[in-house]
Amino acid sequence: VFIFAGQSNMVGSDSKVMDIDRFPPFAGLDRPQDNVLFSYNIGREDKLTSNGWITLQPVDDVVGPELSFARRVSREIKAPIAIIKCAAGGTTLGADWNPDEPSGFKLYPEALNLVQSSLAELDRKKVAYRLEGFMWHQGENDMFSDEFRPNYGKNLKKFLASWRRDLKAPDLKFYIGELCTKTIW
Repeated sequence: VFIFAGQSNMVGSDSKVMDIDRFPPFAGLDRPQDNVLFSYNIGREDKLTSNGWITLQPVDDVVGPELSFARRVSREIKAPIAIIKCAAGGTTLGADWNPDEPSGFKLYPEALNLVQSSLAELDRKKVAYRLEGFMWHQGENDMFSDEFRPNYGKNLKKFLASWRRDLKAPDLKFYIGELCTKTIW
């Protein structure tokens, strides 16, 4: 099981199924990947949810990073994979994803609930699994806040430690995507 979380880049915003033909390496990502389970909660107010496990596929005609990730990993390993995704654009680690004092859209508790309920469903179905990694892609909106910007590193460490604690997975690996360092921030 891989967990995907973050803001607009993790959602896949501006990556549309209708554009896939323009990018040959992504050909076929518009079709379901029958060998990959997918559980998701995407968005802020008007959330898109899978309501349990489904076959991995684009959500709302958006090509999220989980699609190419799953295709690549599925080619490299023989074990089945599953992806749990919670992402919402325009959010911050300092508020929305804050594990201790979530505010705004309160995504940390929402994501934790999604992960725990998705894993519980696998347990009920007697599907063996292990947590392989956590993909995190977020941070741009924290750079607009005089409060959040200088505390991003500290908040990120707290975020990672909270996931490991709350999932009882002290060795959970994190893979962190970042934006280009040559931007105005």
